Amino acid sequence: MKKFLNVLGVAFVLSVFILASCQKKQEDRVAETWRLIRVSVDSTVTWYELWQFDGQNVQMVTRDPNSQNLDTVGSGTYTIETGLSKTFINMKDFTATHFNGNWEVLKLNKEIMVILNTTDGVWLYREFVKE
Repeated sequence: MKKFLNVLGVAFVLSVFILASCQKKQEDRVAETWRLIRVSVDSTVTWYELWQFDGQNVQMVTRDPNSQNLDTVGSGTYTIETGLSKTFINMKDFTATHFNGNWEVLKLNKEIMVILNTTDGVWLYREFVKE
């Protein structure tokens, strides 16, 4: 019984360490500038929006088609939450409240990020490429 408790304790400590390192890895991957891809039938649409994740702040900017200047669409804060099988980006403090909430990370690698928010029964789906 004592051996079992020792093994269980070691397993618990290892799993906490692994989850913490996975969270740090995901935080590092998200903390970039991502260009939103417009998913639509018309691929000729010229549309440009960046989501810039920096520290615990996120800023969304878009390019004005006339002046080519970048204008802020929204800004807020974010945290990363990781579990055994899912990762979430928890965004808050946006005045455009549809951005607030837990965004499930469906895909995240060095080049692509796909996230989904299902707050209040509304589905918001976003695909990005690294800028």
